[in-house]
Amino acid sequence: MRSVLIIQAILILAGIAVSRFYQGDVALLPAFYGGAIALANTMLLSRRVAQAGEIAKTSPQQSVNALYFGVVQRFVFVLVALGFGLGFLKLAPVPLLGTFMIAQLAYMLMGTRQAG
Repeated sequence: MRSVLIIQAILILAGIAVSRFYQGDVALLPAFYGGAIALANTMLLSRRVAQAGEIAKTSPQQSVNALYFGVVQRFVFVLVALGFGLGFLKLAPVPLLGTFMIAQLAYMLMGTRQAG
């Protein structure tokens, strides 16, 4: 999981740099915010998988339930965090969503690479 976080952090920094290059200093905060959401999402998953592994030793069904709850938790977290950033903070959507998507794509690609 550490390698995924490192790759995501590198891509987030690249996304911040690209956002600043194309949209100026005003794009720094939205790009950083989008990347932070992606990193937090990955860390939530990592924590939930570790908890489910511990729970699986005593009750496999509760372990599956914990993983399902983790999916809902992360979905709600991302939805609320993006809504807060776009709606309440009025951050620019392109750098925020662009950096978030790039970091999430890196997570997905690393996950499929490790699974295969």
